[in-house]
Amino acid sequence: MEPVIIIPAYNEEKVIANVLKELHRYSYHNIIVVDDGSKDNTTKIAESMKVKVIRHPINRGQGAAL
Repeated sequence: MEPVIIIPAYNEEKVIANVLKELHRYSYHNIIVVDDGSKDNTTKIAESMKVKVIRHPINRGQGAAL
């Protein structure tokens, strides 16, 4: 059984690609990014990395993202 990795993200366009590349490098593929209302390209970048993305329309905080 493969673990599921959930990553809450808010305005993380500068680092999200590197985080996801590292996870893929170590053979983690069941990854969900919860974009918590980012105003940058976090969602677009995460989607391009072939992971599941859930997006909140407004920032609701880390608790709601998890």
